[in-house]
Amino acid sequence: MTGQVMWPEVRAVCFDLGGTLVRPEAVATTGQVAEVLGISLDEARALMGKGAKRRLVTPQDLAHELAADFGRPALADRLAEVLERARRRAENPQLYADVPDMLAELRARGYALYAMTNALGSSVPEQDPPAFREFLDGVFYSARTGAIKPEREAFAAVERTGGLRPGELLHVGDSMNADVRGAAAAGWNTAWVDRHRTTGPLMLAASTPRLHSLNTLPLLLPARAAAGTITSEVAG
Repeated sequence: MTGQVMWPEVRAVCFDLGGTLVRPEAVATTGQVAEVLGISLDEARALMGKGAKRRLVTPQDLAHELAADFGRPALADRLAEVLERARRRAENPQLYADVPDMLAELRARGYALYAMTNALGSSVPEQDPPAFREFLDGVFYSARTGAIKPEREAFAAVERTGGLRPGELLHVGDSMNADVRGAAAAGWNTAWVDRHRTTGPLMLAASTPRLHSLNTLPLLLPARAAAGTITSEVAG
């Protein structure tokens, strides 16, 4: 979907990280944890969602907690290796090729730019990586806000920081549930990133464009951000 300018009231754009701005690993960290523990991916996701994504924790401490939860303390060191690699990747994220120019263009147009992620607390860097500091006004980690997308509070944290109303925000992400439905339920404008060109029937609202590349996003936004003063400070 290109060429149709949308969202005239938008003042800020918030992006998901993994799969949207940042190239994910072939096997996500949660999947690697599942492999080490010998559990299903669904079990691992449920386990991580209970607390590992809602608080800051070291890779070593989280590894010992996970190993203990499954009665397999001998696996703590292997889990720590997986989680430590994830932390190092988060400190030096690999952006998709279409991201830097797109963010630079939106910033030049006056849009405030944020990112929001349901990252494991063990993967949150002590300070935002240089790539994020260059292009983004702030990154909202679930381990710092205590709220996970699609929960309403995850989106409210961005609104409070920027002094923005829901209708003044656009959320762009690759997860239909966490990003698109979560942001829409919060009253935000939404765009779905479908880099893999999903086939089959899609339950997508007409007001939510489907983007195969972020190069097309600036074409859908007004030439300048809607007028207003935006606070661009993210509390750690």
